[in-house]
Amino acid sequence: MSHRKIVIVACAAVLALAGCGSEQEETAAPGTSVPQTPVAASSSPSKEAPPSGDGELTPTGTKLAVGETATVMYETKSLSKDGTKLAVTTESVKAGSIGDLADFDLDAQAKVSDPFYVTVSFTNVGPLPMEPGGIFGVIAAHNTSGDELNRLSLIGDFAPCQGDVPDNLAVGESYTDCGVYLAPTGQKIKDVTLAFYFGDADRTEITWTA
Repeated sequence: MSHRKIVIVACAAVLALAGCGSEQEETAAPGTSVPQTPVAASSSPSKEAPPSGDGELTPTGTKLAVGETATVMYETKSLSKDGTKLAVTTESVKAGSIGDLADFDLDAQAKVSDPFYVTVSFTNVGPLPMEPGGIFGVIAAHNTSGDELNRLSLIGDFAPCQGDVPDNLAVGESYTDCGVYLAPTGQKIKDVTLAFYFGDADRTEITWTA
């Protein structure tokens, strides 16, 4: 019986890799991350602003450096009209090795790609508790050409890129998650973007330069 771990490719809206598929065999370790399709970057003008972590909302279009914090109004749960302020920090963008993924079943294209590990932290600033389950799905990574990269959803333990997403996030609580993105060999991540719509508000888009 096979004991390979499962990998699922979440297709980017603008594909930097040819094709997108999944391999599903028996998992060797517990833990499941559900993929969501990343949101492509828009061409809206950027705004330079200081990082915000005190509850003041960061203007859409703001560009930050990795390690800085943006505060956005985000839905308390999927499709909810209620919102809470969420402080979001892209903590790090690290290059990995395809050998790191040796325990997972990868397709032919993934095997000749370079993985990058994007770690992001989230703090519920308030005023309401929230369910953060799918928020990493609105975080996209782009290469130097501006193409959005595919994100892998790994089922099973993966030490180089781990996160512990709670079912609920009370006001004042924080957690950290990590996403695995694939770039064609020789390319690098240029930036990471948080982009989404909430309620009747315009699109919120915050970018961290890697």
